[in-house]
Amino acid sequence: MPGDTTKTAIRDQHGELVRGADNEATVLKVWHERMSLSNAGRVGAENQVKVVLEMYLQDAARRKVSTKTLKNYTAWFQSFINQWKNLVVRDLKPFHVHQWWDKVHADWGASYRNLSGSALKAAFNWAAKPGKSGAIIPTNPLDGMDLPAMRKRSSDVVISQADFDRLLCLVGSEVVRDILLVAWETGTRPVNLSRATALNVTDDGKALYYADWNTAPNEEVHKTFKRTGRPLVVPLPPAAREVVAKLKARYPEGKLFRTARGMDWTDHRLANTVGHYAKRAGLGGRFTPYSCRHTRATVLLEQGMSAGDVAAILGNTPAIIHRNYSHVSANTDRLLNLMEVGKPVTSGTESLKRGVGEGTSTSETVAVSGEPQA
Repeated sequence: MPGDTTKTAIRDQHGELVRGADNEATVLKVWHERMSLSNAGRVGAENQVKVVLEMYLQDAARRKVSTKTLKNYTAWFQSFINQWKNLVVRDLKPFHVHQWWDKVHADWGASYRNLSGSALKAAFNWAAKPGKSGAIIPTNPLDGMDLPAMRKRSSDVVISQADFDRLLCLVGSEVVRDILLVAWETGTRPVNLSRATALNVTDDGKALYYADWNTAPNEEVHKTFKRTGRPLVVPLPPAAREVVAKLKARYPEGKLFRTARGMDWTDHRLANTVGHYAKRAGLGGRFTPYSCRHTRATVLLEQGMSAGDVAAILGNTPAIIHRNYSHVSANTDRLLNLMEVGKPVTSGTESLKRGVGEGTSTSETVAVSGEPQA
């Protein structure tokens, strides 16, 4: 308002106060950035790419996406902006993304390129949607950009029970054996075990239960909790149950699974430890912490369990099971066995006659004309 002499503090992207007298250049830089953000809705395609990406990260933080996701997106976006300084949305093309990959991240494989490219596309898609960002840009300049197909490693890292037993025999450390055995028996994500405390063990000791009330405020409940709001139940087979009961008695407070030095199991720490033993067992490149999960899913599906039931056991969705474990459906021997098991005991004509005569529906006729249904 005219005559308003109220001063507004200038703070950087970290929220730190910037002193104008000593940091004139920094003050101007932060001021221009703030003005760019405030004018984003007016300039449309003339917005700088960095403005759109910054606004998307701010929105992601407000939505409380996982710490890991926000960290990855921030690193990728900063790297992209460093490569294409002052690029505006109007001039952005898929070319810029491919050049960024080739010049800055030539060592990235298809998976990393897919993930980073998906993040960029998501940011500009968000910026173009009226219901989300307020349509600060007219269209997504990366819409339709093809991304490298991610390699599905689920079939590559599946190992046999004999392989796992051989590997476990090489593990002299009790703490490593504990987390590997429970991961193998349950098929749960390794991160669920590294976060587990005595509070996550059900009263009867038959499962691990992850909900908001038994999770520390600064930690995620589980991978899909923010999206679904549902707790995660991890059933504990007898061998896993025994290990968890032992650890609960040993550590009534704090993490159940710890390293030999009492430290938490981080993704990197567990991967390095498992990789060491995998090489010794001749499984280098094939056995990872996630091999336990992929193997458990594959075994359950090959035993005839439905995708819905496998999803419930592993804390997933049937769609994800179908997408990631298509190699099970492609198993020729399994399909042939199913065909043999499914041979009708009577001819098709006799089955239909019997079904109609007894007032049985067509679907019920199929059930009674073959082997007992699972």
